[in-house]
Amino acid sequence: MISQKEFVDQLANAYEHLYDLVRLRTHPLTDLLVPDPSLRRKDKAWRLHHILLEVIDELDPGPHAPVFSREWRRHRLMVLRYVDGLDPQSVATQLAISRRHFYREHEMAMEAVASILWQRYVERPSLATQPPQAVPRQTSLSRLELLRLEAARLNQASRYTRLPEVIQRAVQLVREMAKQKGVEVQVRLEGNPRSVLVDRSILRQILLDMLSYLVEHLAEGEIQVWATREGDRLYLSLRSQGVRKKEQPAQANEESVRLTMLRELATMQEARIRIQADDQGIMGFDLELPSAPPRTILVVDDNEDVCQLFQRYLCQHHYQAVIARTGAEAIELARKLQPYAITLDLMMPDQDGWDVLQTLANQPQTRHIPIIVCTVLSARELALSLGAAYFLEKPVTEQALLAALEALEGM
Repeated sequence: MISQKEFVDQLANAYEHLYDLVRLRTHPLTDLLVPDPSLRRKDKAWRLHHILLEVIDELDPGPHAPVFSREWRRHRLMVLRYVDGLDPQSVATQLAISRRHFYREHEMAMEAVASILWQRYVERPSLATQPPQAVPRQTSLSRLELLRLEAARLNQASRYTRLPEVIQRAVQLVREMAKQKGVEVQVRLEGNPRSVLVDRSILRQILLDMLSYLVEHLAEGEIQVWATREGDRLYLSLRSQGVRKKEQPAQANEESVRLTMLRELATMQEARIRIQADDQGIMGFDLELPSAPPRTILVVDDNEDVCQLFQRYLCQHHYQAVIARTGAEAIELARKLQPYAITLDLMMPDQDGWDVLQTLANQPQTRHIPIIVCTVLSARELALSLGAAYFLEKPVTEQALLAALEALEGM
C-alpha cells in the first residue's frame, strides 16, 4: 500500500514528466490512477496526462476569489508551471513572489492536488478496480470525441498567444527525449512573428504532437523549426533530416488516427496543417496560423512623460497604447474601446484615480477590464480592495509593466 508521502512524491515526479508520454507509460501512478487492464500502456499514459491537467482546474477558486489570495495563487502557480510550462523563476516573477516563496507555494499546491486524487483513487479503490466491462475500452473514435471536448473547454480561454514563447517551451519539453534518440532540435524565428489567435494550450499540444512524431520516426538526425510572417498569417514549419525509421504496416492505423487528431486540433483553431512527405514517408509539417492584432492598453495619466514612456514600453511588445489624460476621458474610452487592460494613475486633476477606479470596477460595461494601478502612493491594499487587479509603484519599469500584463493571462 502506497503511503500518502510517497503518493505526493510520485505525483510531483509525474508532473515533471507531464508531456513525456513515453515516460508516463511506466510511471508508478499510471496503473494506480488508470487501473483499467483493457487499456494499452500508450492509452493509459494519455489518460494519466489528462487526469493531471484536469485536477489543476479543480484548484480554481472561481472568478469571485480575490486576486492574489492563497487559493488563486496556488491555482495560478500550477497553471503557469505545468499548463504553460514556465520555469520556476518565471512563475515566481509573474506571481510577484520570491523563488523561495515559490517552492513553499508549490509544495502546498502539490499537496492540495494530491489530496484530491488520493481521496478519489486510493481511499476509494472500489471505484478504481471495477471489472473491465464496467469501464469500456477507449477506441480511436472515443479518443477523438474526448479530444474535441477537451479542446472545446480549453477554447473558452484566451485565444491570444505569443508564438515564440510557445515554440521555445514546446521544444524544451521534447529536447530531452530527442537527445536520447540522437536527434537535435534547432529553432529559427524570422520577422518577429509575435502573437497568434490560437489557444495557447492547444497550440502547444499541436507543436508537441508534431515534434514528437518527427522525433519518434528518426533514428538519428536533426529537426529544424522556423516561423515566418506573411500579411495576417503566420507560418510554422518543421522538417526532419537524417536517418528515418521505416513505418511498420501494423502501425499504419494508429498513425492515421494520430494525424487525424492533430488535424482536428488545428481545425478547431482556424489553423491548417499540411503534411510534407517523400518516398520514405513523412518528413515534416507546415502549420498556418491566424496572426493577432496588437492588444489595446488604455493608459490613464496626466503626466505626458509617463504616457510617452508607457507607449515606448508597450509598442515594442505587441501592445497598442491609447492615452487618456482625465478621468472622464478614461471612463469614456474604456466603455468605447473595451481595452485588454487599463493602467491608472491615482493622482490626477478634476476626477482623481480613486473615483475612476471605483467607477470602472462597478459599471457593467467596464468591470471585466483589469486595472493596473500605477502610482507613487503607498496604497496597495486599498487599491486591490477597491477592484484593481494589480498594483505598481512609480517609477514603473518596463519589466514590471510587462510582467503585470502577462500576469493577467487567464484571469
